[in-house]
Amino acid sequence: MKIKLNPIVVSQSKQAPVISLSGLVLTIDGQKIDLSTIPVGGQAESDTDLLQGIVTRDEVTVNYPYSTDIYKSNQSTNKQDYEFDITEGTISCPLKRRNA
Repeated sequence: MKIKLNPIVVSQSKQAPVISLSGLVLTIDGQKIDLSTIPVGGQAESDTDLLQGIVTRDEVTVNYPYSTDIYKSNQSTNKQDYEFDITEGTISCPLKRRNA
């Protein structure tokens, strides 16, 4: 599955979400989204603010809120840094943290 992150700066102190995939179940900060309800070859409009736009069994765009008090304000603008092809497991956070 291709998971695309849509980084969004938010004002409250917030760690970036933890995102994992197990089969067709996408988990974002503990909230499970079952993609098996989408027909094979079909698509659906996202009904949650966790995802953005059209969702398929093969590709999703995840809203990825973070705060600049935890992460550097100058993050990569390269789209490939926020795209992951995984079949199982947890994606690593691509954001650079501020020095403690």
